[in-house]
Amino acid sequence: MHGICGLVDVVMLMCRLVQSESAAVDRPPHPDHQSHPVTMAALLTALDTQSPSPAFIIPSTSQRLSYPTLYSQIRALQSTLATLGVAPKTAVTLSLPNTVEFAVAFLAISAQRAVAAPLNPAYKQEEVEFYVDDIKAVLSLVPRGAVRTEEAAVAAARKFGVGIAEVWFDEEEGVRLKLVERGRYLKSKQKTYEAQADDVAVLLYLPPAFTFRT
Repeated sequence: MHGICGLVDVVMLMCRLVQSESAAVDRPPHPDHQSHPVTMAALLTALDTQSPSPAFIIPSTSQRLSYPTLYSQIRALQSTLATLGVAPKTAVTLSLPNTVEFAVAFLAISAQRAVAAPLNPAYKQEEVEFYVDDIKAVLSLVPRGAVRTEEAAVAAARKFGVGIAEVWFDEEEGVRLKLVERGRYLKSKQKTYEAQADDVAVLLYLPPAFTFRT
């Protein structure tokens, strides 16, 4: 997958990987001749591969992120989220631009069986406040430096007592997360979970709002 990593890229990655996995396995045709739904659980299974092909190419550096590296970073960030207290069915907002850290964070949240809620980083504070309050978010992920500059997503999270964590990509260590403010709603340390086919993976605020299931 080449270029900038956004939600559309993640969905394309899901389809490509799961379809490739299905094609590699000798399976009888579905009785209704319909493809099975692509699920987050299937994607995470398909990502656990030793394929030498790049999963992402980072435009700013042309650095390639392999599938094994992508998978290990997803699981590492999932473990961090679990340690912070992100539990299944809780909501985490992502006010991140289209970057590798967005893709990894989105998949790590889904792997933990939590609900990812991507928000446009250009939203005004009152817009973010509506979404954060509506979904009862427990944690807000923002770019590195957003707390220092008091971005709209940070102010909105603070107003409702939501935890705030900065996320960024380090060329040496990969995607990093630092909890800046714990807020009031993160639970105690959680174990890591495995995504299930009936989990709600993402909540998109579009007119009208709708959800994708994993």
